[in-house]
Amino acid sequence: MPPCRPIIDAMKRKIVFAPDSFKNALRAGEVGTALAEGWRSCRPGDELVICPLADGGEGTAAALVAARNGRWHRAMAHDPLMRPISGAFGTAGSLGILEMAEASGLERLKPDELDPQRATTFGAGELLFALLELPVSEIVLGIGGSATVDGGAGMLQALGAEFFDARGDRIAPGIGGGELQRIAAVDLSAITSRLAGRKLRVACDVDNPLLGVRGAAQVFGPQKGASPEVVAVLEKNLSHWSQLLISAGIADDACHPGDGAAGGLGFALRTALGAEITSGAKLVIGCSGLLEAMRNAALVVTGEGRTDGQTAGGKLCAEVAKAAAAAGVPVALCSGAIVGGDDGVRQLFNAAISIASGPSSLEEAIAATRINLRRTGAALAGIFSAGETDGSTR
Repeated sequence: MPPCRPIIDAMKRKIVFAPDSFKNALRAGEVGTALAEGWRSCRPGDELVICPLADGGEGTAAALVAARNGRWHRAMAHDPLMRPISGAFGTAGSLGILEMAEASGLERLKPDELDPQRATTFGAGELLFALLELPVSEIVLGIGGSATVDGGAGMLQALGAEFFDARGDRIAPGIGGGELQRIAAVDLSAITSRLAGRKLRVACDVDNPLLGVRGAAQVFGPQKGASPEVVAVLEKNLSHWSQLLISAGIADDACHPGDGAAGGLGFALRTALGAEITSGAKLVIGCSGLLEAMRNAALVVTGEGRTDGQTAGGKLCAEVAKAAAAAGVPVALCSGAIVGGDDGVRQLFNAAISIASGPSSLEEAIAATRINLRRTGAALAGIFSAGETDGSTR
């Protein structure tokens, strides 16, 4: 890519790159790096800060570990089908950082292996158990990208919970969504001491309840391989599971926003573990150091793989824009594709730019993502310089 020529020799400016990942193309850190490389080709003297972000799904742990200068750890666990794996989690001082998808996510399965009746959050619980063995006082848990619809029951087993069937026999570890109706009694006493004095915050990007037309089975079950018949079974089993915890005095209801996240894992985290479920975007922004990075910045550049009507409704880039506006810093959006009407997008961003260089298939666009991001970063730098010339840059 040929470098562009700066319109003026401007003074050094601080530019913050705070993107989300571009799904199936680049992780958030790679997106920020590509945009910064393009910018630097036009304005090599600027101070460039890369702050990769996420909303509770893919890349959440990596974004926070990088932003907090943390370190990675590994532990043995099981994937959604109870096959042994090695999983990673992070720490940064007293903060623990974990993605449930690291062990229990769709990315662990091939398309022909999807089975929400068998899939379990047991592995996510094993990694959380390992993290609790470390001296952390607060844990951030991202719960996007799950392969499971087990209501979080498997995770609770990994943390020490015991479930019993109608005959009083203990149910084996690794329960999936198709077996929840077998549970007749629960014992969560072993979990209480393990979490004593620890704050658990859940980064969640959906507000679905556990049950009903917006619930875990009906909305997310088909995405995880459930046929209409299986969806009905999962819905019935989740209802049975929630009534068990309500009857045991563990839960009050299953209607809280986020209870249906990660196949009902949000419900178990909130009720059995006392977790605080919050917007993944807001939580990651607050923990990432972005707010500090924006101080004295001349521009914030954010990005996402696709911009549509949902963006202005609270997706990550919209939250970045709101934070930038509160700090008095202009913000530009670089998107893989901007579709539909404005839907409030133009009101959120000082500029919203599609990085596509021309007509192409989705596969071609994904393959060219890095090149297009570099080109867009350079173009933004040129526009920024032009704005300084006429005094329009804040």
